[in-house]
Amino acid sequence: MNELTDQQLSQVNNIVQTLLEATEHFHELIKRKEMNQSIYTLSSIVEGFSSVSNVISSHSNELDKKRKKLEAQLLQTAQLLEKGNTTKISEVLQFTLLPLLKSICDITSKEFVEIEEDKVCTIGVFSSHGNPRRFIPNPRLNALIQESERQHARLLFFESTDIDFTKNEINADICVNSNWERIRVPFPDVINNVGTGKRSLAERKLRRVIPFTSYHVGNKFQLPKLIAKHRKYAELLVPFQLCRNENIIFEFLQKNNKVVFKALSSNRGENIFFVTKKGSRYILSEHKKEKVLSYDAFTNWLRTVILGKKDRFIIQRYIHTRTKNGEPYHIRAHVQKNGEGLWVLTHIYPRVGNKKSNLSNVATDGRVEDFHAFLEQEFGKNGATYEHDILRLSLELAQYLDKLHYFALDELGIDLAIDEHGKYWMHEANNGPQTAYHEEKRAINTIAYARYIAKNKIVHKDTVVNSDFQANISNLAFAPTNGNVRLAVLEKPNININKEEENFLIELAQTARKEEVNFFTFTPNDIDYNEMLIKGNFFENGKWVAKIVTYPEVIYDRTNLRGNTNVSFLYGELSDIQFINKWPVEYQLRSNIYQNLLEEDNLANCMPAFKSVTRTRDIFQYLDKYKKVMLRTETGSFLGEAHYIKKMENGKYQLSHDKSCKVYNELPLLNKFKKLISETNLVIQEDPRENLNTISVHLMENPFHEWEMVSSYVKLHSCSKSSNEKVSLTNYLHSKEDSQDMNHIEKDIRLLSSKAASSLKRVYGEKITEVVVELGLDESKNLFLLETDPLGPNYIYDKFELSKHIIRYVNDFVTK
Repeated sequence: MNELTDQQLSQVNNIVQTLLEATEHFHELIKRKEMNQSIYTLSSIVEGFSSVSNVISSHSNELDKKRKKLEAQLLQTAQLLEKGNTTKISEVLQFTLLPLLKSICDITSKEFVEIEEDKVCTIGVFSSHGNPRRFIPNPRLNALIQESERQHARLLFFESTDIDFTKNEINADICVNSNWERIRVPFPDVINNVGTGKRSLAERKLRRVIPFTSYHVGNKFQLPKLIAKHRKYAELLVPFQLCRNENIIFEFLQKNNKVVFKALSSNRGENIFFVTKKGSRYILSEHKKEKVLSYDAFTNWLRTVILGKKDRFIIQRYIHTRTKNGEPYHIRAHVQKNGEGLWVLTHIYPRVGNKKSNLSNVATDGRVEDFHAFLEQEFGKNGATYEHDILRLSLELAQYLDKLHYFALDELGIDLAIDEHGKYWMHEANNGPQTAYHEEKRAINTIAYARYIAKNKIVHKDTVVNSDFQANISNLAFAPTNGNVRLAVLEKPNININKEEENFLIELAQTARKEEVNFFTFTPNDIDYNEMLIKGNFFENGKWVAKIVTYPEVIYDRTNLRGNTNVSFLYGELSDIQFINKWPVEYQLRSNIYQNLLEEDNLANCMPAFKSVTRTRDIFQYLDKYKKVMLRTETGSFLGEAHYIKKMENGKYQLSHDKSCKVYNELPLLNKFKKLISETNLVIQEDPRENLNTISVHLMENPFHEWEMVSSYVKLHSCSKSSNEKVSLTNYLHSKEDSQDMNHIEKDIRLLSSKAASSLKRVYGEKITEVVVELGLDESKNLFLLETDPLGPNYIYDKFELSKHIIRYVNDFVTK
């Protein structure tokens, strides 16, 4: 008889364990006389046993004898099932078949455990962003290495570029006798992933084949939002809001005169600001620095720091938690899962800050104290009660948060505090807490839990993934792979495509076919993140056909969702794929973009005056000065969404928006502006145009960083028509009497458009790959730069030319 290899024995043991569970379930079905389900289940049992029968027979005489008996019992059970004799089947199961299976299971389990106990567990220490050996602090690194030796484990330090998926091997750094060596080894048994942030494609592929120990709980907004949604422990949360616009912030300040601004990615006390509202003044504190701001200065600070990049900060009510000496504090509970997969308290300690600061972070001039002594000193006889409650809360919170994350968490740093009224608050909970004062304690549980995961082959569900499409249960056919490059258009979910968009997609599909490029469309809901497969829509024989396809090499994004926090995982998942257009929808305030363009020497003379709107008087001041203005929202796509306002000679105002033109008296217009300002942040511009006609130029960058014009046309505005007519730029210009001048203007339009695109590229870098530039002509035929939108066109004027540019981009990218 041949001995099984470790891998074979592991597989046999797992299958036999599954067969035992299935047979016990089959027994319950027989008792309930559920015949149809019983037939299906027995077929699965027979099929499963057949897969290991030959392997078992070659291992030992003892197992071979049991195998033969088990095959005979399965045959007898099948024959009895055909006759519907459930009583006899139950007897065979209870007294013969189940005991035989348990006996085989005992043998394979015993041998498997003996092998596992003798085997050195290999633990990969991995990060998508670099080799962890280079950035893990030395005390933590040394503690992990020493503890791994004590627990019969081997640590392999590696990063994304070290992985060879074709051979299932990695290049890794190991520490042997205090010396570092570089080796090539098979994939580790388990991976302890270090750090958070965007995952590489390599990490996502690894998670599908190797168990990972750590999963992210979300940032300072996502986690409390999750707790609030499920209600339990919501009373521990400090009231908060996401800083989406000024109105949210000022409404929150109206209810809470002292607040805290926290960056979602902040740690170690960085990017945290305290604000106290006193009358019309605002006291702004950062660590020990303090200054008093007027309303206008505070509003400007909000726009540049807090709202400069969308959805980066939350605003919280300030909770007064200070010691008797007036020092800010909180209690950090570090909890981990141990070698049995159970939550334990690794270390708990108060963190006390400087009394001149609002922060209790050790990294910002703070200190740590003994937990028991601190509570006794600060709260006297109540200290023992607080100690008991906080110890209990720490583990209960860990278990609850773990449940919300499908039991995929491994460690947490939970910050708790007690206010002057004795109420408990949870400031935050985060992954990978700082453990400078107890690295040895942390290492014990880190290594033990990794061994537990490896031994039990536990693969946790990725808590960020929410796949509507599951390829493994789909009946769709797989798209054939013919070696051609795959191009996909990413469309908005749950939205019916209009006729113009569908015509563009059909044109692109036909152009792709001619150039031997595989083309399909999909939405964010069509991705199976676990299998890295997509339900793509292919245009075949005049209709769209859904098929399963692997990730494409190139994507043209039509969603305008990049930068939206609700779909951040989508772009993280696809981050290693080449996107033709990459601008985040809420990446910058419009006024910031204008300011950057204004500072470009070659554009300053053609930029209209502009200003961020804080009050209605800003709009009327501009109207008094310039007579005609444009009003746009600060974020998002703005092409075609501006309000155009003209002050008329009779003192009234004409407002044009979308397809409508209306005349207003001052008071109704004032009320309309108040409503707009309450809904969103706005920017106002001078409108120097002779009329409301707008020149629109669409440019795309090729893989060689050259700007190419895709289309150019003029939107003819008329208040007497229900829609704005669009005509080609050339036809429009040459329809004028002074056609010779128009030839020069056409050249100037092309030059100015390219300058604007190049200027954006210089300022914002690789995020700019596609730009729509809008221009206007004044009475003297001077050109003005009205708008630059890096999101690309809402309306596709020339679908044929755009299709050609996209396919050319794909081919150039592949051959580059």
